[in-house]
Amino acid sequence: MKTLKIYDQKLHDHHPTVLMPAKKAKAVRLGITILLAFGIGVYAGTGIGNGGGQVATVAADDADVHIVADGETLWDIARGIADVRGQDIRETIYELQINNDIGDNDNLQPGQRIIIR
Repeated sequence: MKTLKIYDQKLHDHHPTVLMPAKKAKAVRLGITILLAFGIGVYAGTGIGNGGGQVATVAADDADVHIVADGETLWDIARGIADVRGQDIRETIYELQINNDIGDNDNLQPGQRIIIR
């Protein structure tokens, strides 16, 4: 009786471009690591992470600073600004609150610096 050997074609074809499973997994991990490192580099390089530093620089460049006097309110400060600009005082108060991170229920303290833009 004759025996016939059957060979799996894949076992004998050696293509240099085909990665074995362990090598492929290592290549994928390396690719993910490189992309992650690139992303962190872009994030750090654009200055997204330094939130407060840029705000202080802008405020110092093109804004006036008002020092709060004893008993002075946000309405007192906004009244003069709104008159000069021809704005509704409520709009001016809103701008002062946003630019200075002041909430509706926050009290002004004597000596506090208010940025006016």
